[in-house]
Amino acid sequence: MHIHKRFAPPQEVVHLLAQTYTFDPYAKNDPTRVLLSCILSARTKDEITYPTADRLFSFYPTPLSLCQAHLTDLENILKPVGFYRQKAKYVRDAACYIEKWGVPKTTKQLTQVPGIGPKCAAIVRAFGWGIPDIAVDAHVQRISKRLGWTEEKDDHLRTQTKLKTLLPIHEWVYVNHLLVSLGRHVCRPQRPLCHQCVLNSLCPYPSNP
Repeated sequence: MHIHKRFAPPQEVVHLLAQTYTFDPYAKNDPTRVLLSCILSARTKDEITYPTADRLFSFYPTPLSLCQAHLTDLENILKPVGFYRQKAKYVRDAACYIEKWGVPKTTKQLTQVPGIGPKCAAIVRAFGWGIPDIAVDAHVQRISKRLGWTEEKDDHLRTQTKLKTLLPIHEWVYVNHLLVSLGRHVCRPQRPLCHQCVLNSLCPYPSNP
């Protein structure tokens, strides 16, 4: 008989997910490329984002060259990604910002870069600069609530704060990737595949049989 728990042990969750999903961050230790590729990634799958980013950087390898690019040329390159017209403008504006000021390291400064919100700011800090941080997106929000780590009313910032309290600092960098992978393949917003989940014995979510 399965006994529901109200709280899934964070260490066990991370351990099981790390055994299930591989982790190979794009453009690690290159803050400029991490930042620009993160802009492209919104509502776009990784298998589309990263080849498109590679193509973009092959044409425009520096922030200056990208800043000086024609918008129509960028739109043609970025067509595979979602909302490519808006992202073309964000990418060019972000490149101009970087050319003038460089890539910031603080969340406050990063969110002043065109096209960068709190999630991408955390990703740039973690993968571009090697500063421990946790990126929170819709997958992380949803799964954290289902695991009993956060409450329904918790916003992005509150979720991030709670996760940083629950998890050791060396796990902050990759917990986003693990939860996003779980969310895409198993723990879906509607009709999650609880019977296929590696966290089945730990998860308190009501759909878990």
